[in-house]
Amino acid sequence: MKSAIRRSCVLAMIIGRALWSDRGFAQDAPTIRPIRTAPTQEFLVNAGVRDWGPATVAGTTVLAGGPTGRGGLFAIDGRTGKLKWTYRPVGINGSVSTPPAGYRDIAIAPFGAANPGAVVAVSMATGKELWRGPDPAVNSAVVVSGDLAYILDKRGEFHALAAATGRDVWKVAFSSHLAPCPTQPIVRDGVVYLMAEAEATAGDGKKPAGYYLFALDAKSGQERWRYRAEAPYVHPGVCLAQLVVTATAIFATGESHLYAVDRANGRDRWMPVEVRQQTEGRDRPTEVAGLVDARDVLVGMTSGFLMAFDKASGRTAWRIPGEYTLSQPATAVAGNVLYFQGSPSTQPAAATRGTLHALDLDTRTILWSFTRPTAEPNWPFGWVTPVDGGVWVASYQAMIKLRAGS
Repeated sequence: MKSAIRRSCVLAMIIGRALWSDRGFAQDAPTIRPIRTAPTQEFLVNAGVRDWGPATVAGTTVLAGGPTGRGGLFAIDGRTGKLKWTYRPVGINGSVSTPPAGYRDIAIAPFGAANPGAVVAVSMATGKELWRGPDPAVNSAVVVSGDLAYILDKRGEFHALAAATGRDVWKVAFSSHLAPCPTQPIVRDGVVYLMAEAEATAGDGKKPAGYYLFALDAKSGQERWRYRAEAPYVHPGVCLAQLVVTATAIFATGESHLYAVDRANGRDRWMPVEVRQQTEGRDRPTEVAGLVDARDVLVGMTSGFLMAFDKASGRTAWRIPGEYTLSQPATAVAGNVLYFQGSPSTQPAAATRGTLHALDLDTRTILWSFTRPTAEPNWPFGWVTPVDGGVWVASYQAMIKLRAGS
């Protein structure tokens, strides 16, 4: 059982890392003009690292980190494509595997991954360090809302920090006994949602120890409700990944299931749906990667299908067979266009792992496909960040911007 939990959480790390950036922009996607024609490469930024993490657009600055090696935080001028500065912390691990956050003229990033690290704030203009905060939990992210920056640390404490200074405004003590459950807090309508581990509540058999989705008051940290996701043979509860927050519900995946939780009361909107596909001649449960909000459906992928799920029921709305890589789905939504990576059977890609596509969500036709030569052939694209009329996307030794072709 422990090995199954470990596999689940490792997968949650991989998928969660790919999603947090994409989903964050997908929620604002209707205001973003998508690329509907074959794109051209407008900018290429090489900061001397092979791998790039998810990007965040803060005004005219694009922020992204390096998730491996010395890592670091990079600031790119979104108007010129020029590298503005590079910041690498002293005394802690320098990797950044989740999206940085912007607050006024400050960039905030969680450094450390599995090693000792810290949340660090630097000047958006110069890259000069301004303050350090707690050591973030493995592959968890910082998010800023109002004047507060929220982060879960390795000890299981959830912090609301003053974004300007890094001081604690409030914190909630959770637990850290089980395998890490990566989380990116999501703040909406004065409530912060996050995955965390909790001790058993004495005298309440409905609240055993394990993983929960929590809803906390964003100003005080007071608990509004908690939700425990269940799946067969997963006794501590499911470590949910890929949270998608809509006006009324929270959707998530874990242990080959799709979950829908009512935002008002933390109860199931419909019973968890098991996702299955044909594998080696048998119908088997399968994980879903790259879950994004695509208007009336959720879209994600398995190794064999690009799939859409009906929000009202969780049932499969449509699917496109093909060959897909769960570790790098590169899914994001802008308007009525879905960006994704892989090789659909309807339009096979020569670079099966390294081709980015745009799909019209109304007609489900592929509008364009894009690939680029890399030193290591068939190298997959990383996280996709839509901007108006373009996208920033991680590639081999580069962060590139694509824009609509003329």
